[in-house]
Amino acid sequence: MIEEKRELRDELNRLIAITAHKKQRLQALHNMTKMQSSAIEQGDIDLLTGCIREKQRHIDAIDKLDQEFCSIYDGDIKNELASGLFKERKSEEKELFEKLQDEISCVQEIIKKIYHIEKQNSQKAKELMNDIKQKIRHIQTGKKGYNAYNKQYSISDGIYIDQKK
Repeated sequence: MIEEKRELRDELNRLIAITAHKKQRLQALHNMTKMQSSAIEQGDIDLLTGCIREKQRHIDAIDKLDQEFCSIYDGDIKNELASGLFKERKSEEKELFEKLQDEISCVQEIIKKIYHIEKQNSQKAKELMNDIKQKIRHIQTGKKGYNAYNKQYSISDGIYIDQKK
């Protein structure tokens, strides 16, 4: 029984640590998403590409944290949090459950913020792409006109002009 409680506390502490690390990664992801937004507004494709790469690095790290989290969380701990049964536990365990619940809530809030910014970025990126497409079409039209005026005629045979006598 004591061993089970110690194991539960260890698991809860590990989950809290994983969630705190995930929160840090999500904060960095949130900041990168803001940078991505300004890169889109400026039309700076190089900065945008760098932001996307950096975000992917954070996303990959978060995926690993999620896998580790799920391997511990799924099961009894998840059921106790969902049902509220943890409130009947002793104070130390109850505090750990509440701390975990608070950390998870913070993570969810950050994810919501990121989602809203991503939604705006997606719209801005579509507008930027349409603007670039229009510029490309304009350039292609200009190029066709330029080529039509400056077309080189290849004359390999002599030209004979008939004169009336």
